[in-house]
Amino acid sequence: MFDFSGMNVVVTGAGAGIGRGTAKVFAEHGATVIALDIHGDTAKRTADEAQAAGHRMMAIQTDVGNEASVDTAFETIRSQFAEVHGLVNVAGIELYKDYLDFTDAEWDRQIAVNLKSVFLCTRRVIPIMIARGGGTIVNTASVQAIATTGRITPYAAAKGGIIAMSRDIAQDFGPQNIRINTICPGVVRSPMLDRSFGDEAERNAAIEALASVLPLRRIGEPTDYANLAMFLISPLSSYITGQAIVMDGGMMCRLPLA
Repeated sequence: MFDFSGMNVVVTGAGAGIGRGTAKVFAEHGATVIALDIHGDTAKRTADEAQAAGHRMMAIQTDVGNEASVDTAFETIRSQFAEVHGLVNVAGIELYKDYLDFTDAEWDRQIAVNLKSVFLCTRRVIPIMIARGGGTIVNTASVQAIATTGRITPYAAAKGGIIAMSRDIAQDFGPQNIRINTICPGVVRSPMLDRSFGDEAERNAAIEALASVLPLRRIGEPTDYANLAMFLISPLSSYITGQAIVMDGGMMCRLPLA
């Protein structure tokens, strides 16, 4: 169904979790993927595995929350690729903590990685896309932007900001044939999820308990996100822009959510 041959797609947070899965799936479907991650070794591992399987991917170590780092990465991309067809902003971090205990530094880093990164990468890629006649951007928010669990204020604020920002940019650049949509994942298997629990037994029990109350009776996988991202990047979604699409196994259908 999806053929991205001849297309260049940038994926942030490509060293692990959803970003890694998304980068690999786009490469498997013919795209040349530029994998960005703050951890250069994990981004390189993702690229090396894709290349070993006969796919096209390069890694660039990038702190997507830092303007200078993003500028350097996109100068490299611009110098090596004539066009960028798609950008998938996945990079993110989360921190559960009582609201009154969040420090200024923790707030600033959450906002930088989860929200400012989308602003920085999108700002750099749009002129490249305009030069080629258009392109598509997929941003990653969260169900936490819509109905939070509590104790995650900076993350929820950043993810809500992504939805609003994406809608605004979609209006500004629709006439230039640039589409921008947002995916709001629920619980997805990833290292970020793993870090939310103390040990493997606790994690497995919690995931099993959560899956049992979801309508689809399972948590999400990185490939679930990647498949939706591919649809949103592809021409099959050519009349969809400015939307926030929830991908949560039916979590938001259920009240209460726990």
